[in-house]
Amino acid sequence: MSPYVPLGLAVTVFIYYNFHGIRTQGPIGYLKHFAGPIWWISWLLFPIEIISHLARMMSLTIRLWANMFAGDLVTLVFFSLFPIGLTLPFMGLHIFVSIVQALVFMILAMIYLGQAVAHEH
Repeated sequence: MSPYVPLGLAVTVFIYYNFHGIRTQGPIGYLKHFAGPIWWISWLLFPIEIISHLARMMSLTIRLWANMFAGDLVTLVFFSLFPIGLTLPFMGLHIFVSIVQALVFMILAMIYLGQAVAHEH
């Protein structure tokens, strides 16, 4: 229930996909990626893209942490209301939600990496 673990994972993903984007396209090519396809509107798109990339860390952190926190709270409430036998389905549901959230986190990390290393033609 600590937000530091999802934040650490999100920061790691952020550093990883930016590193590979710079490695693949070079620093100038990667910065051009932020400017958008049309040169005369790049002054507007560049700050928006920077904010968007920084918001990805927040989005990954909040998505993973809030779902795990809510799952833990639901399990705690049902453990306090019912005996052990009736709460086992909720533990199974919590494990299923954890697996789905790990899958979503992994898919988003792969999408971010794919976008960072893609060459625009």
